[in-house]
Amino acid sequence: MNQNQLMLPVFVGGTGRSGTSLMGDLIGSHPAFHLPAHENKLISERAGLRDLVRDLSGIPDLLRRHFAVLHFYARAQKVRQFAFREEALNDQVRTRMNLHGQPFQEAFEYIQRQNPQANGSIHAIGQGFGIANFDKCVNELVKKLAVHIDQNGIVDTDGLLRPFFVTRQFDRAEMLVIARDFLCDLYGAKSQLRWVDDTPSNSLAVDFLAELFPDMRFVNMIRSPTDTISSYVKQVWFPSDVKLAEQYISSNLLAAEKLTGTLPAHQTLTLRMEDLVEQPEKTLEMLAEFLDVPNEFNQKLVKSDAAHIGRSKNDPEIQAVLSEDLKAWMARHGYA
Repeated sequence: MNQNQLMLPVFVGGTGRSGTSLMGDLIGSHPAFHLPAHENKLISERAGLRDLVRDLSGIPDLLRRHFAVLHFYARAQKVRQFAFREEALNDQVRTRMNLHGQPFQEAFEYIQRQNPQANGSIHAIGQGFGIANFDKCVNELVKKLAVHIDQNGIVDTDGLLRPFFVTRQFDRAEMLVIARDFLCDLYGAKSQLRWVDDTPSNSLAVDFLAELFPDMRFVNMIRSPTDTISSYVKQVWFPSDVKLAEQYISSNLLAAEKLTGTLPAHQTLTLRMEDLVEQPEKTLEMLAEFLDVPNEFNQKLVKSDAAHIGRSKNDPEIQAVLSEDLKAWMARHGYA
């Protein structure tokens, strides 16, 4: 395994609806990188490696360690495969897409609400890595962590905990090595190239990502908050509440700005989606220089008509909820 390349990943982050997926596709289109799956939910998101490292190297609590492993494994199973586990429900999703013209997420949401106990996901990464490889890496990680798996379980305040994962206490350095090896094995099975992850919440975990991969690079995607708010309230995965969207996006942008400010200048690059769309050649040259590669990105992936730049700049409902902190952030980043 060419460990040197696998140890040089590129993480993309942002609020979501800010060009993170497009940036992931652009970097993944370069011959020096590969992007097997969008948004690896097992790194910086809840119940991912970040939480696993924290909980298994922190308080020596038997139950905390059990739930850390259990939640990681459950999360991995959740994002293993796309759509519902019951094929009959997937047929219903396809029917709504074909007969009602609904996009997948809307059709999935409708069927999920009709069947709240059904096990399914609107996002999956297992197929991108290869199901066999994904299962192998997850199972091997669990084996490294659990010194014993009690299939009979124990009974505690939370009821019957079965199976019950018994782990030893790790120090943080050990857990970082285990997490790093898991990702190198997961990504390295398909390619020895540098890899890319474009999970939006990476922007809130750059300190952890730099600890995990000291030579990583981070691309922070930003977009006009008014356009981002407008986009958020139209998604099935967010409430249709403009004020809530403003609060969520504002807190994310301010936290990301503070965290990225702690990284060395050579390790992070903030790009505006507007610049990527309106000045693609110049922006991609900046990206190439930052990643120390020739500019061989597929510029055709950038489509200005799909970006809806400035569509909500003067929306009175959105303007009415903008906080002073967010307005100050907008001024610092050229959105005043």
